[in-house]
Amino acid sequence: MKLKTLFVITTLACALCMQAQKYVGGDLSLVPAYEAAGDKWLDADGNTINSFYQDGMLTYVHDVAGWNAVRVRLIVEADKDDVPATCQDLEYVKKLGKRVKDAGMNLLLDIFYSDTWTDVSQQWIPSSWGYNRSTATETLAQKVKSYTTEVLNELTAYGAKPDFVQIGNEVSYGMLWDSASGKNKANAFYTSSTYQNYATQIQRFATLLKAAAEGVRASNCATAKIVLHCERTYTSSHCKNFYTWVEQAGFTDYDIIGLSFYPLWHGTLANLKNTLGTLQTSFPSKDIHIVETGYHNTSITVKSGEHDTSGTWPYSPAGQAAFLKDLIAALADYKNVTGLYYWQPEECGNGADASGNNRVMGSWDQRGFWELTWKSGSHHLNSATALMTLKTFLDYSSGGDTQTDISSQFANLDFEQCEVSGGSVSTCPGWTINYDQGWGSIWPVVVNEWHSGQTSGNCFQAWVDKNKTLSQGNIIWQSLENMPAGTYTITATIHTDYDGIYLFANNDAQLVTSTSSWGMAYETKVTTTLTEQGTITLGLKLNSASNASGEINLYADNFKCFSQTSGIGDITVSPQKPSDNNTWYTLSGQRLPSKPSAKGIYINSGHKVVVK
Repeated sequence: MKLKTLFVITTLACALCMQAQKYVGGDLSLVPAYEAAGDKWLDADGNTINSFYQDGMLTYVHDVAGWNAVRVRLIVEADKDDVPATCQDLEYVKKLGKRVKDAGMNLLLDIFYSDTWTDVSQQWIPSSWGYNRSTATETLAQKVKSYTTEVLNELTAYGAKPDFVQIGNEVSYGMLWDSASGKNKANAFYTSSTYQNYATQIQRFATLLKAAAEGVRASNCATAKIVLHCERTYTSSHCKNFYTWVEQAGFTDYDIIGLSFYPLWHGTLANLKNTLGTLQTSFPSKDIHIVETGYHNTSITVKSGEHDTSGTWPYSPAGQAAFLKDLIAALADYKNVTGLYYWQPEECGNGADASGNNRVMGSWDQRGFWELTWKSGSHHLNSATALMTLKTFLDYSSGGDTQTDISSQFANLDFEQCEVSGGSVSTCPGWTINYDQGWGSIWPVVVNEWHSGQTSGNCFQAWVDKNKTLSQGNIIWQSLENMPAGTYTITATIHTDYDGIYLFANNDAQLVTSTSSWGMAYETKVTTTLTEQGTITLGLKLNSASNASGEINLYADNFKCFSQTSGIGDITVSPQKPSDNNTWYTLSGQRLPSKPSAKGIYINSGHKVVVK
């Protein structure tokens, strides 16, 4: 039997980890608390993760789930907060951080700079610091710097050296506003406003960020990547304001834009993609990590101001998996997005004692992958598919599918070769256009007039007057024959105010996100597979006839086609002897009794291995 490995292993406990282009994992800050409360996680086969794997959950997510990174939060004096989940003081984090590093994963340290939970609504100065909202900014900054250096040096000395340092948690409106007893938000600013209205607060915030970054650079992990976290993902302009304003105020020493994305609060993937596109264009030198994401595993009550996305992804384990699949597919379109972390996947209950006192959480988030019960005990893995879907984020950079741009084999995908006569298109090389469906006219226009410079030059434009009828069928299309068997991905940048236009490739189609916002466009993507040599037809279409109650507009540009090929190498290697070479798993996480004899891809000691 000959073993063949993927060109790049997902994770290795060595310096190669830091050379990886992408990071995937989750925030596991409650693992020791659950262990202490007596909770036990079960894997897909019913084995108790705590004891079946070398270091329980840490070994499991690395060896089976394919993670290469874990996020852990740090609270200054956690015992001053009455929230059970706020228990991560320095001693707690040192021990958990060392377990992360010993398991061969990267550590993202999330420094809260508070005794309490911090988010966009609460950012309180630690009580032991003795400061409040009136403390001079420079005085507070000196403490931020010294504290940052001290905790990083302690972690490093303990064997828990962070690879990434997040300086503040959800600091969209600033941080360290006031003492917890005062709880005055006078030092906050709001990204829906203007820099001028909050210049004093923003400059104060930038000074604190500079101090935090200086604390990182002065520590024994000076090369750690610095993450700056904003959760205003719902509105791209708010996110752009946040990062623009801190740089305008003089803070630039960060490496990674950190974002939160929860559909309940941040809406659809269209919102996320709009924000990612804006940030990638505006800050091209910064990587982007989704440092928090999650989806509910059971039905919830959606409150006013929240977004009910259960029609797209049901609130269930299957819905979690579908959400992650769609999220990862969307993130693959943005080269700057190099990190993805799931929020609190280990959630399995509240660790309540015999009297009903909650020892781990005050309530449930309902976004974890394990069964929830009030009392401590064993918890079944409800969302195995969702958990195993996470690692597919690494595929494009770690030996999975690679993409080759073959757009040049098609004709005029950007409409630059269209010829205009009398203000209308006389010829549009490569394209067949169906005027008989009721479209009023088609012509190329200057893109900047309609969607903020996401593309340039000519584009396809069509409109339908009100009370006209649109018939079912292709609107615009072209074909390429004799294409080799394989998987092909077609993308296009499209604006329409009509909910019913699809980007298609052969028999596969993706609904274009409609918007009434003039100037807004979204990138749409569809994938199709040829099982043998054949033809690829791409374009735009309507699946059903429709009467236009009002004017319908359609703009499209920058069609692209990519060919996906397998990233599995054919190079025979001599695998390193694993620490436990009898430990084999399927890609779904099922442990096998011995080395498999059947052909396929397996996991052995943290390595993906192809058996032929």
